[in-house]
Amino acid sequence: MWYAVQVETGKESVIKDYCSKLVNRTTYNDIFVLRFNKVKKFYGKWHQESKVMFPGYIFIDTDTPEQVYEALKKVPAFTSLLGRDKDSFVPIERSKEELFREMVNDNYEIAMSCGLIEGDKVTITDGPLAGKEAMICKINRHKRAATLNVEMFGDKVGVTVGLEVVEKKD
Repeated sequence: MWYAVQVETGKESVIKDYCSKLVNRTTYNDIFVLRFNKVKKFYGKWHQESKVMFPGYIFIDTDTPEQVYEALKKVPAFTSLLGRDKDSFVPIERSKEELFREMVNDNYEIAMSCGLIEGDKVTITDGPLAGKEAMICKINRHKRAATLNVEMFGDKVGVTVGLEVVEKKD
């Protein structure tokens, strides 16, 4: 099961690396940062970049959260393992974990999707968002991004992913 670990924002990758070194490998399956790919134009050219999807969080795939928590206490800048209290750890909902597993690649990155807009309807033609059009709540064509409504951490969270709208028909 996936568990969210709250860490210092902006240092997710560094702390992920610390955790990989300091936490016993037998207590977890993987430690990762969820990221999404998008394109950005600067100096007149389009460049692909990878951004953190949940700033301030890393994720641990483990079946023994108590053992991982004890090991995480040794990690600098570790804030908390999300849960109701310090002795109770709440995993990411199974449905959300499966949704993200479907969308991410082996590096835990969500690739750019491509789609088109016909009137008010969005159709994703290629990429991890294909078939998930109902989750899209907002599209920013200028930034080539879509915002998805996902319930995470006990709240509705706007999750940004890369989306290239290749055509718009009225």
